[in-house]
Amino acid sequence: MAPAPRFSILRVSLPPGDAWTELAWSGFSANYVFSGSGTSPLAELPAAAELEILLPACRLSIHRLELPERAGKHLDALIRQALEDRLLGDRADALAVPGLPRGTERRVWVCSQRWLESALQRLASAGLYAARLIPEYALLPESEDAAIHAAATGGTIFRTLEGQFGIAGNEAVVAQLTGGETLQRAEDIARRPCPPDCQSGLPAALKRLASQRLDLRPLRAAGVWLAVAAVLALLGAVAHWRQLENRLARLQHEIRQTFAVAFPGTPIVDPILQWESKQRESTRAGDDALDTAVGVAARLDVPLRPRGIEVGDGGGVRLTLTDSDAAQFKARLETLGRAEQMPAGAGFTQFIYRFERE
Repeated sequence: MAPAPRFSILRVSLPPGDAWTELAWSGFSANYVFSGSGTSPLAELPAAAELEILLPACRLSIHRLELPERAGKHLDALIRQALEDRLLGDRADALAVPGLPRGTERRVWVCSQRWLESALQRLASAGLYAARLIPEYALLPESEDAAIHAAATGGTIFRTLEGQFGIAGNEAVVAQLTGGETLQRAEDIARRPCPPDCQSGLPAALKRLASQRLDLRPLRAAGVWLAVAAVLALLGAVAHWRQLENRLARLQHEIRQTFAVAFPGTPIVDPILQWESKQRESTRAGDDALDTAVGVAARLDVPLRPRGIEVGDGGGVRLTLTDSDAAQFKARLETLGRAEQMPAGAGFTQFIYRFERE
């Protein structure tokens, strides 16, 4: 079970380098009342409902761009075009994130996308998912009568009365760079509330890093529905199996009854196998009768046109001929053996021969 959130919002300061194992943090209530701070390894950071990442000023540049107030879906293309003459190095690695418009002016902060992705992936591997990113510059308070400076990661950041931002080694250098403007020091900027420019969440280019903490509630609901579907499928399979079982029982009963009617007095053990055996016996008997009829025709060897030849189970043959054939081939018929003669209707005579089956 995940620990209960200690803070509503936890803000961690991301170091500028790559080899880091612990992070400085500040905790806040839901309305940004400061609640505590410290430094902890990744695995020991306090639990919180939301995580903010404070980006070091030494890894950023901030630009004031004149852009259409309603750029819409063309905003990213306009920002890239405006930054072409300002950026050095690998432009494909430049991540540009615009702030809120101030008339036709926007502040756009830029950093290395690969560096930021690597840091977010490292946090995600520890179960830490950022809700928003805040550049240190954005935490400098507004002032209309003095230049503002504050201690930050890697130096001292400042903003001039004209709205220019920069980072210097110390306060003395800031005084030189601001041209004698009145300087006002801002203390503990890491404890200031998140400015409106940074409250919109992660840039679209970083959404694929699973910046939002995984919500398991839809998965749990899907799991419940999957379990219900599996139970229903199982019940359907059981019902179908019982239906087939009942159908098989009825079919077996009908087969036994049919066999008993066809072969009365025969003990029933396996009616299907017994039925097949009876069919084979009947086929053999038919084959024997056919052999007998063919043998009789071969022995006669005369152009008879018999009305019919019947072969009995005991090997006897009933030969039905016309009276004219019986008279014409009488001598040949007698060579088959002694036969019983009887009328078989008008114009026909039946000869009955009894042969012993071999």
